Amino acid sequence: MIDSQLKPNNIIDENLIAAFYKVPQEDFLPDALKNLSYIDDHIKFSKHSFILKPLIFAKFLNIIKPKLPDTILEIGSGGGYTTSVLANLVNFVYSIEQDKSIFDLTIKNIKSKNYVNINVLFSNYRKLDDLDVKFNKIIINGTVNADPLNLLEKLNVDGKLVCILKEKFSSSIYLYNKKISGYEKLKIMNASAPIIINYIDKEEFNF
Repeated sequence: MIDSQLKPNNIIDENLIAAFYKVPQEDFLPDALKNLSYIDDHIKFSKHSFILKPLIFAKFLNIIKPKLPDTILEIGSGGGYTTSVLANLVNFVYSIEQDKSIFDLTIKNIKSKNYVNINVLFSNYRKLDDLDVKFNKIIINGTVNADPLNLLEKLNVDGKLVCILKEKFSSSIYLYNKKISGYEKLKIMNASAPIIINYIDKEEFNF
């Protein structure tokens, strides 16, 4: 995966590459999905839960440039895989998972790896009122269909959020930078992934 997917697409930061090497993806998959480890695509657990395609996740990291002192929030735990990659890059990771079966899988996987700088929370992605923490960086591991205003509120000033935003005719990776008042928004590149937060329509996921 690293040599065939990441490095040829300009993911060459030594810290990022080292973090991916430390986290074997197959360790985070149910037995029925282990044969899909390292495919060049998203790995679906269910209709609403998946591991983001490795190249897109690596692009996200390349964009927000996680630093060791950071406290970072991820939306969608990927069974703990993406969480664990992040835990090798930053001081502390909060991971939000709203699918109970994947939350349980994530907890099991994180415990088996003995990480002490991860807190996995079971919560609705659109309703994080009880999360009284501010973050340096936020990664949404999938596509949203409107600006993620509830998550931007959780950023420190000068904090960064990265996600894929589905617009009328296309979807693209966007970087949001939190300002004292509001935020700025920068389109990075075209990309696609399954919807993880539906801000517009009635929530399909039964939390």
